[in-house]
Amino acid sequence: MKSICALALVVCIVAAAACAGRPAPSAPAGAAGKPAFERALDQGLLFLARGEYGKAAASFRTAAEARPDSAKARNFLGLCYFHDKDYALAREQFEKAIAADASFATAYNNLAGVCSIKNEFARAEELYKKALALSPDMVSANYNLGVLLCNLGRAKEGFGFISRGIALDPDYLEKNAEMTAAFNARSFDMKEAYFAYARAYAAAGDVGKAVAFLGKARDAGFKDWTRILRDAEFGKVLSDPRIASFLKEPAASN
Repeated sequence: MKSICALALVVCIVAAAACAGRPAPSAPAGAAGKPAFERALDQGLLFLARGEYGKAAASFRTAAEARPDSAKARNFLGLCYFHDKDYALAREQFEKAIAADASFATAYNNLAGVCSIKNEFARAEELYKKALALSPDMVSANYNLGVLLCNLGRAKEGFGFISRGIALDPDYLEKNAEMTAAFNARSFDMKEAYFAYARAYAAAGDVGKAVAFLGKARDAGFKDWTRILRDAEFGKVLSDPRIASFLKEPAASN
């Protein structure tokens, strides 16, 4: 079984990807007068925004050395290691972030992403649920857990979390397209997750996005198109010819 990678670990990862290649913003006014910890953290964030993960990691290490119990510094350092695919060090830092602040939902979400990559699916599920217990409206954790469950053959349960994620931010996938594409390249069979996205968007009345994800499901190998008739979420959009066209797929009549 191939490893699942979370669709998007946290907003700051996406922000770093989106800002990569842009000129670094100027250092905040008054930075020289800040304590060493804050200066190092600010500098790390500037490098992270540029996608310069090695330099960002060096700054966050300095911040963590200045304040070893900073969950924020540990989490950011873990993100840098994650980007560099050093998952052992990423795990270590996320675990230290949680040890420093047991209520830090983002660190649980990020640690779950590492566990998913390492095929530790039961642990990943546990961590995503912990993140959501602490922060029910965390969009990425809802999407991530939904995809994990779909890929583990628990599509009905996964659909609930995907629906929640879409309700919280229906444009999340489009806004983070570059990041989600990179993560999906590491994922195993995505057809159930894509179909779940289509169901959720159909339930929301967004035919365009429902059609788009049905197409992705087809490209990923989905064939049970009669589920469009069986799943109630498609009911109010079934008359749309774009949706109905999938019932003409060869496998739909088998």
